[in-house]
Amino acid sequence: MAVGVRDRTRDLLRAQFAAAVLAVFLQRGYSSVTVEDAAREAGISRATFFRYFGSKEDVVVAAVESSSLDHAAALRALPADTRMSGWQLVRLAIEPVITVAAEDPDGYRARLRLIMSEPALTSRLRERRAESAVALAEALAERIPDEFTARVLANAALAAVDIAWERWAVQDNVDLGAMVDAALERLSSAAYSIN
Repeated sequence: MAVGVRDRTRDLLRAQFAAAVLAVFLQRGYSSVTVEDAAREAGISRATFFRYFGSKEDVVVAAVESSSLDHAAALRALPADTRMSGWQLVRLAIEPVITVAAEDPDGYRARLRLIMSEPALTSRLRERRAESAVALAEALAERIPDEFTARVLANAALAAVDIAWERWAVQDNVDLGAMVDAALERLSSAAYSIN
């Protein structure tokens, strides 16, 4: 129990530190701010920064994709006898991202724009997505008998979410859920229309 509380406290502090440092990057520019400057302006020491983050990239990605976004949790919570298509399962797994973005769309868009403006950040987010795809594929494989199909669905769906994110980030007054649904629909339709 104590380890669980310690882990949750660490995750909470990490999220708070990421938000504070990210605010500095958004205000002053990612490339023009050193780790030392960002940490100082966020009210933490350089040592504390590196206790929670391996790099500047990790801070920004953590602020967009927190460790609490567990794509597989919703699938594992479903009753064993639930019948859903692979795409319905994927959509259910992606819902936490949409919920988080809906809580602060302007802030989330600003973070995504920052990531899209820096190749190192885009690369780090893709690495994090690859880790998420593995976990999602494992959860899908518990419901889809073909492990290969589970992997393809997980990777394709998260790539579709990335594309939806990119469009959503630069368009105001657009619903991310609708954008994700459109991306998944196009992906599903394309799979059936290719000869």
